[in-house]
Amino acid sequence: MEWRGLTADELEAQYNPRRAVPDFEVHFKAYKERSEQSRARHLGRYDIRYGTGPLQTYDLYPGAKPGAPLFVIVHGGYWRGLDKSLHSFMIEPYLAAGCAVANINYDLCPAVTVDQIVRQTQEAIAHLVKHAGEYHADAAKLVLFGHSAGAHLAAAAYALPWPADLGPRPDPAGLALVSGVYDLEPVLHISVNQEVRLDGAMAARNSLLRQPLKLKAKTLVAVGGLEPQAWLDQSLAFHAACRDAGTPAHAMTIAGTNHFSVLYAASDARQPLTGAILELLRG
Repeated sequence: MEWRGLTADELEAQYNPRRAVPDFEVHFKAYKERSEQSRARHLGRYDIRYGTGPLQTYDLYPGAKPGAPLFVIVHGGYWRGLDKSLHSFMIEPYLAAGCAVANINYDLCPAVTVDQIVRQTQEAIAHLVKHAGEYHADAAKLVLFGHSAGAHLAAAAYALPWPADLGPRPDPAGLALVSGVYDLEPVLHISVNQEVRLDGAMAARNSLLRQPLKLKAKTLVAVGGLEPQAWLDQSLAFHAACRDAGTPAHAMTIAGTNHFSVLYAASDARQPLTGAILELLRG
């Protein structure tokens, strides 16, 4: 759909998930309860520091044996909210498959900018790759998972320039991107930007639909079927851009799920979305 002709209220309904899903707090409560249960069941290492920012830490669950795939979770929250602790429930099917799992945090807007958060995501990847062997993980089997703004960050870490001071860019085996935001221009026109503080130039340089995509990894682009049409269009357009650039990309629409409930489909081995992610991890 053409978003530029929408009213302010229509833009909020299309691009602000908390407006599109009025009972979003129910899902945050479920995330919290499920995550507490998951952390009680599994022995992890918590708040491992990868950078100097206050929130630059990750939680790590080692692989079942050396050489395990490395599954990295990048949470959403429109770059200005949420926390890795709410996403611990995501670890269950991937630990059961023998993977090492890392769940990363990053500093949030408005304390930092989107530019800085992309850089922090790259720092986290570089740190995890450097220490993969300590976690019974094989860096060559790295798969990044991101939801919402986390999907943007997971893809941007590779679609945007890699900082030279972090050493050679490690190529992932796969990207699993769920209900992501790939064009940041609409964010300039919704209330979320009061905290995100994007300007036109920053939105343009971080918009993945405006970059010459060079993603080599197998890429899964999934989206909740109950998302507003403009949000669905973001995933459709990003998948098409990947395919046009030669990226081996696959699209999935997860019927009956909204922006928040789609995470349940990505954390249950009985669900097709989790199955598709596990296939990426198997190589």
